[in-house]
Amino acid sequence: MKRYFQWAQEISHLSEEQVEQLYQRYLNGEKTADLIAEYKLPDTVRSVLKVLPPIVSADLTCPYCELPMWMHRPSRGTPVSLRSAYKCVNCEHQYFTAGAGSRRSVCGCDACVRLRKQQLADQAERDRSDLTARYGTPSPPVPFASLGFQQKVALLALLDDGGQGAGERIAALDAEIRGEKLTSTDAFSEELVKGLHEAGALQVDTASDIRAFNRADEYSISTYSAVYWRANIALDEGVRCTRDMLYLALYEELSGPVLPVWKRELYALIFRLAREESIQYVHLQANMVGMAFTAEARADSVIGTLLQNFSVSQIYYFARVAVKSAAHFYATGNSKGRTHASNTIPRNMQSTAQLALAENWRKDSYRDTRVPQPAMTRLLYDVVLKDSGAGFSKSPGLFWRDEFVPRFLTGSPVAAPQVDYPQLFCRECDSSNVDASMDKLTLQMQCYDCATVSKFRAYEELPD
Repeated sequence: MKRYFQWAQEISHLSEEQVEQLYQRYLNGEKTADLIAEYKLPDTVRSVLKVLPPIVSADLTCPYCELPMWMHRPSRGTPVSLRSAYKCVNCEHQYFTAGAGSRRSVCGCDACVRLRKQQLADQAERDRSDLTARYGTPSPPVPFASLGFQQKVALLALLDDGGQGAGERIAALDAEIRGEKLTSTDAFSEELVKGLHEAGALQVDTASDIRAFNRADEYSISTYSAVYWRANIALDEGVRCTRDMLYLALYEELSGPVLPVWKRELYALIFRLAREESIQYVHLQANMVGMAFTAEARADSVIGTLLQNFSVSQIYYFARVAVKSAAHFYATGNSKGRTHASNTIPRNMQSTAQLALAENWRKDSYRDTRVPQPAMTRLLYDVVLKDSGAGFSKSPGLFWRDEFVPRFLTGSPVAAPQVDYPQLFCRECDSSNVDASMDKLTLQMQCYDCATVSKFRAYEELPD
């Protein structure tokens, strides 16, 4: 102990063993006056602790200097969390015992900082190597012709990421370089990207943020929105095309004539994008009055029905009225809480819409900048349908019936299957994936592809 610290003159007559005994008796609560007298300390000593030397650990050694570690002797009653850390007798390295140094438990000496930086660099290198081993081997490219309509629109939107000069890399969904979201909701955007990846059309760029992957699960993707991608599409058989070539091919096809084979996917996409934007606006309005909107499933069904006769712009009005009514319901104390009040929003939207239909009125709204037009909607209406703004201002149902079908599909019927018995088909998308139910006078048919509900009323012919 004396080798590393100079002892106070008041205890110079004591041995190291006596010093440790004195300290232990002090910690055990013996009176200071009695200890001073017994160990023959000068009368000027008022505190035993102040004249005792630091504790030099017999077990701890500085990993850099290979010298002992020391600490100030804690006073009796000092909790472990407030005790000082061990320090090297030569350098600034510190060691924190278990439970000690709760405010700072990591050594900040230069040597430790350099070591941690090196460890992080080594881990990053290992991660990158493992990620490359998992995703670095190219898979056979997917033929362009095998892609569906929705996949092609999603790919065009992904490639339109503002990343000029970025080479073949496609920016992640949450990359700052993207000026617009892929769709109105993160869930739908990730669903599209995940589908393209699972189909082989997108491959992981091994320069992606490692935090997007789960190390514990062989670097499986945990956050699709943070992954950078590379297109894996072949325009010519077996030959992967460049990003620029793919963009031109997609734009040329999608901006050309609307193909009848796209009918079902296009119909579903028009309604899906409109529903997603409408629900996001409901969330926005609910948040503005301090409500967490959780009735998404019910809202999705209601809004899907409303879109047959109303535009997203008009649904904005229904949403504002419904949220205002729900807030009043809660404020008056008539509800069972915020959740109960929030759950009335879809029903209120439906009631207002029914009144609008009965009285034949419409109220349009301006687009809210907090729910901006996503890339998929912009490209769908600007490039494919060539009716900019219609995704917000026109009812998808009326647009499809009154404009799309006469404009794009007249004279291009989809061949009906050859069957020997009558079949039911959806009046909107021609799908046979329908379910029918009826009572004495009404037949109701539900399409599971486009969600259209059709009702037909029977009549009875009376005898002459």
